[in-house]
Amino acid sequence: MRNWRLWKCVIQRWQTIAGSSIVTLCNINLSTTAQSPLPAVKIPPNTTDAIEPTIPLLSASQPTPAQAPEINAAPKRDRFSIKKVQVLGSTVLHSEIAALIKPYENREVTFEELIGLRSAITQVYIQNGYVTSGAFLPNNQSLNNGVVQIQVVEGELERIELSGLKRLQEGYVRKRLEIASKSPINRQRLEKALQLLQLDPLLEQVNAELTVGNAPGRSILKVRLKEAPAFHAGIAIENRQSPSIGSVQTNLFVVHDNLSGRGDRFSATYGITRGLDSYDINYTIPLSASNTTLLLRYSNSDSRIVEDAFRNLNIRGDTQTVSFGIRHPLVRSPENELALGLALDLRRSQTYLLKDIPFSFSAGAENGKSKVTVIRFSQDWVKRKPRQVLAARSQFSLGVDVNATINDSGTDGRFFSWLGQLQLVQELSKKNVLLIRIDTQLTPDSLLTPEQFSIGGMDTVRGYRQNQTVADNGILGSVEVRFPLTSNPEVLQVAPFFDIGKVWNNQNSAPDITTIASLGLGVRWLIQRDLSLRLDYGIPLTKIENQGNSLQDNGLYFSLRYQPF
Repeated sequence: MRNWRLWKCVIQRWQTIAGSSIVTLCNINLSTTAQSPLPAVKIPPNTTDAIEPTIPLLSASQPTPAQAPEINAAPKRDRFSIKKVQVLGSTVLHSEIAALIKPYENREVTFEELIGLRSAITQVYIQNGYVTSGAFLPNNQSLNNGVVQIQVVEGELERIELSGLKRLQEGYVRKRLEIASKSPINRQRLEKALQLLQLDPLLEQVNAELTVGNAPGRSILKVRLKEAPAFHAGIAIENRQSPSIGSVQTNLFVVHDNLSGRGDRFSATYGITRGLDSYDINYTIPLSASNTTLLLRYSNSDSRIVEDAFRNLNIRGDTQTVSFGIRHPLVRSPENELALGLALDLRRSQTYLLKDIPFSFSAGAENGKSKVTVIRFSQDWVKRKPRQVLAARSQFSLGVDVNATINDSGTDGRFFSWLGQLQLVQELSKKNVLLIRIDTQLTPDSLLTPEQFSIGGMDTVRGYRQNQTVADNGILGSVEVRFPLTSNPEVLQVAPFFDIGKVWNNQNSAPDITTIASLGLGVRWLIQRDLSLRLDYGIPLTKIENQGNSLQDNGLYFSLRYQPF
C-alpha cells in the first residue's frame, strides 16, 4: 500500500458582528506539507523483510584466477639470493602486497617459498573479494640480478548478458551494474549492485551468475530478470478529509512505474467529496545510474464549506501548487541510504465569501489571496536491519520574496522553518511489530496557513477531526503495536495505539486547543489480494467543545482500498 499525500484543510474561528462563532476557512493544498510521510520508508504489513546477505553470484563454472606456466621446477635444495620482489599488474591492495613481499627481500629463498608467495598474493586478492584475480611467476626469468617478478592478472568483466526484460530498457540495468563491475571485479561490490536491483520496485526477480570468459582473468556476468507489474490503478474510499468540506473522499488513482521504459514514474489521482474537487499529477525520472531523480508535480483543488451552519455563506477556495525537485543519494546500499533533495514549490490560493467576493480568513492573506515561493532542502536517511527499519528526515524551508505575498503584518511569504521526522519499525517477535513516529516543526516566524503544522486526523492524532488545531510550531508522537489474528500475519491485525500532539504560535494568539492526545485501537484487514480495509477508533483524552456528529468527530476513521491492477 502506498502513502497518499494529504489534503490540508485549515479551520479558523472568527466572530461575526452578531457574535456567533463560525468556522470559516478551508485552505486546501496538495503540496508537500509538515506531515508529509517519510519518502524513503515503506512500513511492511507486519514484519520487516530481512535483506539476504548475498545473491547467488558464482556458478558451478566459477572463473578461477588465471595461472600461467611457471618457472621450471628446480631442485628443492636450490636457493636464490633475492634483493627485490616486483609485483606487476596490481592496481589495488598495495599495502597488503607490500607486507607479504617484505620478508622475502634481501635474503636467500627457495623456489617453494616463491611459489608460496605467489599463492599468498592470490589468496589476499580472494579474501578481499577479488575472486577472479590471481598471481603467477612468469617463465624464463633470470634471477642472477636478484630481482624476481610476480605477475598479477586482475579480473575483468568481458561483458554483461541480460535476459528477461520486456518494457524496461536494458540500459537501465546495465548502467547500474557497470558501476559495480569496474576492473578488478570485486564480488562484494557486484553483489551489492545486484541486491540494489533486487530492491528496485521495477524488478520482481534478479538471478545472476559469473562464468568463465574467453581469456584468462576475464568473466561474463549473466543476469536473468523478471519485471514487476508497472501499471497500477484502483479506488480508495476513506473519511480522511475535514468534515467542513465533506470528510468521506473517493480517490481514483492510476500509476505507471515505467512509463517510457527508462524507469520514469507517472501517477495521477482524482479526489472528490461533497465540497472538494481535486487532482494531483506527479512525474519522476531517474537521471543517472546512481538514482539521481528529477521530480515534477502539479496539483489543483476547488473546495467549499458544506457544513450546514455555514453553507449559506458560500465559502470556497481554490489552490494550485507546482513543484520541481531533484534528489541525489550520497550513500546507497541494501542496508543504508542517505540522500539530499532540493525542491522549489510555487503555491497559490484564493478564498471567497458569498461565492465570488475575495475574502481573507487567515492572517497574512490579502483579499483572500496568498502566494508562497519556497525553496526546500531535505536530507533523508534510512537504516535497514533484518528486524528493524529506522528512517529520519530533515527539511529546511525558506520562503523567498519572489512572486510571494508580502505585507507588514508579520505574516507573509517570507519565512524559515525546519521539519524533522523520525520513524521506527521494530519486529518484536516473528509476527508482532512496533511502530514509533515523531514529527516536529520549528520556526522563528509567523507562517501563512499552508505552511503551518496541523494535528488531528487519521495520520496525526486519531480521535479528533482532520486538522483539529493548527499553528506555526508543533510536535507529535505516535506509538502503535500490531498483533496478527491469523496464521498469515498480513491478513488480519489489531493495532492498539497512543497519539499525542502539541502546537504553538510565535506572534499570533495561541489556538483554542494546543494539546490533544488519544488512546485507541486499529484494525488492518487484507480481505483479498487487491482489497484492504483499515479501521481506527480513537478515544480523545482532551475534551473538545462544539464538535460535530461526523464519524471523525466520534473518533472513527476508515479506509477501503481496491486495487485490481
